[in-house]
Amino acid sequence: MLKKCLLSPAQLNKRVNLNRLKFETTAEVPFLSSVIGQERAVSSINFALEMDKSGYNVFVSGHYGSGRTTIVMDLLKNAAKTGATPPDCIFVYNFETPDEPAALLLPPGEANKFKERLKKLIYSLHKELRKTFESKNYDRQKSELIESVQTTKQRLLHELENEARAVDIQIQSSNIGFITVPFKDGKPLTSEDFQKLSPEEQQNINKNISHIQKRIQEVLRQLNILDRDLHDKLEELNQEVARFVVDNHFAHLREKYEQFPEIQNYLNQAAEDIIRNVAEFIGKQENGHAQELAPAPLKVDKYKVNVVIDNSKQKGVPVIYETNPTYVNLFGRIEKKAYQGFVYTDYTLIKAGSLLSSNGGYLVLDAEQLLKHPFAYEALKRTLRSGYLRIEDFSELLGVATTTALRPQPIPVKVKVILIGQARLYRLLHNYDEEFRKIFKVRADFDVEVKETPKTINQYVQFISRVVYEENLLHFDREGVSAIIEYAFRLADHQKKLSIRFGELVKIIRESSFWAKQKKHKLVSGKDVEYAIENLIYRHNLIEEKVHDAINERTINIDVSGFKVGQINGLAVYDLGDHAFGRPSRITINTYIGSRGIINIEREAKLSGKIHDKGILILTGYFYQKFGQNMPLSFSASITFEQSYSGIDGDSASSAELYGLISSLSDVPVNQGIAVTGSVNQKGEVQAIGGVNEKIEGFFKVCKAKGLTGDQGVIIPKANVKNLLLKSEIIQAVKENKFHIWAVDNIEDGLYILTGQKCGLRHKDGSYTKNSIFERVRLKLVEFAKQTQIFRRQIGEMSKKENEESSDD
Repeated sequence: MLKKCLLSPAQLNKRVNLNRLKFETTAEVPFLSSVIGQERAVSSINFALEMDKSGYNVFVSGHYGSGRTTIVMDLLKNAAKTGATPPDCIFVYNFETPDEPAALLLPPGEANKFKERLKKLIYSLHKELRKTFESKNYDRQKSELIESVQTTKQRLLHELENEARAVDIQIQSSNIGFITVPFKDGKPLTSEDFQKLSPEEQQNINKNISHIQKRIQEVLRQLNILDRDLHDKLEELNQEVARFVVDNHFAHLREKYEQFPEIQNYLNQAAEDIIRNVAEFIGKQENGHAQELAPAPLKVDKYKVNVVIDNSKQKGVPVIYETNPTYVNLFGRIEKKAYQGFVYTDYTLIKAGSLLSSNGGYLVLDAEQLLKHPFAYEALKRTLRSGYLRIEDFSELLGVATTTALRPQPIPVKVKVILIGQARLYRLLHNYDEEFRKIFKVRADFDVEVKETPKTINQYVQFISRVVYEENLLHFDREGVSAIIEYAFRLADHQKKLSIRFGELVKIIRESSFWAKQKKHKLVSGKDVEYAIENLIYRHNLIEEKVHDAINERTINIDVSGFKVGQINGLAVYDLGDHAFGRPSRITINTYIGSRGIINIEREAKLSGKIHDKGILILTGYFYQKFGQNMPLSFSASITFEQSYSGIDGDSASSAELYGLISSLSDVPVNQGIAVTGSVNQKGEVQAIGGVNEKIEGFFKVCKAKGLTGDQGVIIPKANVKNLLLKSEIIQAVKENKFHIWAVDNIEDGLYILTGQKCGLRHKDGSYTKNSIFERVRLKLVEFAKQTQIFRRQIGEMSKKENEESSDD
């Protein structure tokens, strides 16, 4: 076997050297204060935060557990410290359009102060107005106006009565108005008496009655005019009195907020409304009796202040992470109350959402959660485009509103939105949503690994120290720290790169501390970390154990010793989501005379994926290039994964399939103790694959269970050597020559390791070195071709003979 391809134990794992770091336990290590790796993502986020232009919102893409949310929140909180605290926001009654409450902005901390000042003003104003309208001076002025009108009204009525009496007519009042009754000789005329009068007298009486009735109408009009004038004069008196009191009370507040035109406008409108409705304000009617008010819950208090955003305690700009980005949670809501069967609302029931709460600062959202909730994503885009936030009744959006809803005025907002999601989600939105490209112009892509440098190793030690401190765990000794960092290499599947999937690392740090406490250890050691990793695997590897039990019981046939023609052990990885493991699969190849070429049985049975189909076609290209340049190839070969009852995909078995094909055609047996993984290209080069550690460990487990012979091992692509991070028991077996790992970069080397025979060199006539594997393949193909020709000739002769016999008949 090729020694140049044999890997040494040192090449099979990564040992972490902490000699340059001076510490004994993590108690002596300062906490991590910087970001490990992610320079590209951090740079993108910082650029977006500094770009003060519309549309430079951020989409953070990356895998779960990469620390993206924690890093984003840390960056935002640091940036938020230097920002100016955004204004408070209040809603007040809109005196011009009551259905559209007015939104006003105030300096941070001023909203509640304004609310309290206005509340005190209204309270004192109510007392003062009530006192003023109950004063003797006001009663005197009011009485003078009423008495003056009453005098005039009495005079008019007296004149009307005198005028009627002069023509012998009496005016009597009734429920339906005034009645005119004619008199004669001091007595009222009955209808019988009236009929006894002469026609001239009747005519004269009717004429007088008609005249007096006209005069009654004239006097009634004058009385109505006097009543209206009195009402107007009383209103003027009330407003004059109220204005004096109201202006005095509002003067201080107007002066206090003279630099805020919108507040000034509201105060002016509130003052005028109180003056116009002073009777309602103090709860009295003009006649001094208590006014019959509407039920208290249904009456809108027009002079309250609804503080929806209070930034009095905010230092810098707000940073909000909305974990449940529903429409209502994002944009706010208009609450409703029930009273005696009625549902009502007003401007005091408007509540802010996280978008308004983060105004002037940063809002962090989970992109996938945002897209799950109706209307939320579209409304967010609309708000970011326009720069104005509208708080709307959600029931109206659903089309189920049954009452008139408030329509609060839009609020100007300036917020930087950071969406966090998967890369596939970013691609979907970027490709199919044109607005998304205009609004989220910055992408921060988080990596899952970082290159190994002295700096990153030091940062990892500090990261472990920080987790231990923040979660109150047992401290780690040097061995424990090394074991955690080696686990980070294993998660990255690379000897020169560390995983920054911090969620997985923190889980092992926690569990290592837990098991160390269970064992009464004062520090977490390397063995505690190894036990935590083993226990984590044990909790998830039930299916793996069932598969290996089936192999050990020969329910699944796998040979790990001896030599066989046209049979080889390929390696596959089964990913269960929370656990991935490798296992060998028997691949068999039969070759025979025919013209169908290489038949992929999995494809014929519709169990083969597209990548696996491509791998078969690629190895076919290599095979035809090697043996079909000097003669047409006429053969058939069937390739299959034995005992495979579900779909398979990937091209990592294409080199094993090619080895098996060549073994079958050359009749050279393959060592069953050696498993193979690696894809192949049309030039015969063996290419890198994924899951190399799981594959090796899976085959080693089978070999160990059946007994290590010293001839067993795995052939991997040379390009995967950098990915080797194997368990210590495999490295020990390699040291003891009980197990071997070879790395090849071409098919020829792999065949030599599997068979112990060389492939041979190609001659000008297309033949290969005598007795070599390739020459045996070529001769078998020539033999197939000859047998085909002989068979065709025999068929031809038989057909000719049959034709001659039929002619004789």
